[in-house]
Amino acid sequence: MHKLLKPNTAEVAAKEVDGEAVLINLSNGMYYSMDLVGGFIWSLIENGNDLDTIVDAVANRYGIEKSVAAADVETLTKQLVEERLALPNDEGAAANPAIPENAPDGDAYSAPQLNKFDDMVDLFALDPPLPELSSLKP
Repeated sequence: MHKLLKPNTAEVAAKEVDGEAVLINLSNGMYYSMDLVGGFIWSLIENGNDLDTIVDAVANRYGIEKSVAAADVETLTKQLVEERLALPNDEGAAANPAIPENAPDGDAYSAPQLNKFDDMVDLFALDPPLPELSSLKP
């Protein structure tokens, strides 16, 4: 796994809504959501942090073991790359990005999940050139 990722801005639109991340893959119509922990990780990716920094930030913010944070960040980032939501970044990490230290009250840790939805595939298929619908549905 690459140590530095970046959002796939050529194919993906992303928005933070109440700390959660909502992402739409504009090339195939799939959309995704991530909870507060996933949204925090996505914001760190967007800000140009490397994976080691992200692991440290998650462990510090939620008061969890670094090994747990590392395993969960690795799982999520692999999914993001597999879904082409994030890409390897060879440009280098951002210089001195701001990272919140503590989670807001009520923001408890749970392993971040990438939730995938395909109910927009039909809508996006109306605007070619997209792959055939049969190749997009799970």
